[in-house]
Amino acid sequence: MISYRITKFNPKKRNQDGAYLDDSEWTSISDIGNPKYRNVTYQEYEKIETAYVDSIKQILKSKNIENLLIDSLESYNSADDFDDFRKEGRLKNLHIDFNKDIKGLKEKAVLEFNKIDKIIRLILRETIWMNLINSGIKIIFGYDYYMYVECSELNDSIIKNIEKMGLFVEPNMGQTEFIIVDENGNEI
Repeated sequence: MISYRITKFNPKKRNQDGAYLDDSEWTSISDIGNPKYRNVTYQEYEKIETAYVDSIKQILKSKNIENLLIDSLESYNSADDFDDFRKEGRLKNLHIDFNKDIKGLKEKAVLEFNKIDKIIRLILRETIWMNLINSGIKIIFGYDYYMYVECSELNDSIIKNIEKMGLFVEPNMGQTEFIIVDENGNEI
């Protein structure tokens, strides 16, 4: 398995230690409209968010993966929180029913391919958090709009398609360590 860092961050803007040097780059949906982050618009934000979603979907299709398991679920939000997220604009263009889409999420639940789009968007919008895993892939979401994918080697056409969407694919750039274990302490 190879660890890929797939992000919107141009690796040419990193120092030799890997730190990203452009502090005007937005890293969250809450940065929309903030002058510090070049007044990023919702449309610009959503274009990049869609690129993240589409990159995962392309990778899953290329690996013939039809579902993922929810791992390390963190969802401390209530229906009231989701009402607040909606008022803030954090759920713009997403049709979320708290009882149907959020309340039922649980550790080790199977997430079908047709629900991946919405879940990835909710993760990127910082309303829920989880890793998505399968025997052939691990998708880890880090802070500041970082995404890590561990899988068998991606073919060049997938990498080129992802890069055409405006993202950067860096092989062998996974998190320093991520080990996912089941409820019995066994590595998955």
